[in-house]
Amino acid sequence: MTELVSGRDVLKQARQLYGHYRELVTPREQKVAIIRFTPAATDPPEWQVRLEASRVSAEQKVKAFEHLGFKADHVILPPGVGRAGFAGVLDHYSQDPATRSIIVQFPPPGNLRPLVERMDPAKDIDALLQGRSPYPACATAEGIYRVTEPFAADKPSIAVVGSNGFVGQGVVRLLRENGHDPITLDYGDDLRLVKAADIVISVTGNPGILGPDHIQPHHRVVIDSGFVPQADGSVLGDIRPEAAGIPQNITPVPGGIGPVEMATLMERVVRQEVDPNVAPWKVTAGPFLDRPTFAATAASTATTATASTGPLSLAGAARLRGGGFVAASSAAPTAPPVVPRQPAADQPQLGGGRTR
Repeated sequence: MTELVSGRDVLKQARQLYGHYRELVTPREQKVAIIRFTPAATDPPEWQVRLEASRVSAEQKVKAFEHLGFKADHVILPPGVGRAGFAGVLDHYSQDPATRSIIVQFPPPGNLRPLVERMDPAKDIDALLQGRSPYPACATAEGIYRVTEPFAADKPSIAVVGSNGFVGQGVVRLLRENGHDPITLDYGDDLRLVKAADIVISVTGNPGILGPDHIQPHHRVVIDSGFVPQADGSVLGDIRPEAAGIPQNITPVPGGIGPVEMATLMERVVRQEVDPNVAPWKVTAGPFLDRPTFAATAASTATTATASTGPLSLAGAARLRGGGFVAASSAAPTAPPVVPRQPAADQPQLGGGRTR
């Protein structure tokens, strides 16, 4: 049975760890600015979906910072805001001594993206300025890495899908800095290569891009950082629902990486403004088998099943899943599935900061 790696449990832990700092923060009247954009009714549906995800993310950040006693200025810029308007907002908060951190929700309109560089680097709590930021990666990427870490102590094979995007680059950077050599996959790559990995991290924001032809029972954890709101109020992740019960562990959508990002931002702002030695939140790995043990257990169970029930047909063969079986898919892809084209500079942080 697939175990869920709950981001909501991580966020609950963070609220308990850091909530008492509110008594120190509130009297200081310090602020965090969260800036987001709104779509016009005539904008393409894909853009409207991205900005809807941005809205949910921003509202969750407001709750997280206010829980710590910070005033959260939620700045909502209107459709068609010009360069001067956006620059003015950035300059105001960069120069305001009461504003301790600034977050610009991604994606900004393409013509406004370069203006993000005007932000005071010291206030860039989400690593939007990358090399100029105090942090090596955005909070989503750090959260993903920290969820991965307890499953990866033996340096297993890790595949990162969407590795060229903003979040993906951060995940790859943190993995490499900590001794891992990830398989990096993006536009034009055959995503079936993830089958060879022990851990799969998907940060594309393309709903259902990975399915049963990619996700395998031996995968010790699958981290789904997708978050795409639908018209009916539901949310889709990068992993198709029919594949979510295949791996040994998985982060759910909703309820996975979004709350983890909130916990990371809370920890960062407390460490930055109140307590440099604040305790970090932690994830305990759920039960999993490494590849050799999994293969041996699967072979033993298959032998037992064959002896009890007779030979299984190839198309109907069952895969071992945590002591039970999940029917194997007999469908084969007609062409190598690839990540749709999405320039890195405009890739939304669909894995971060939403209610999950």
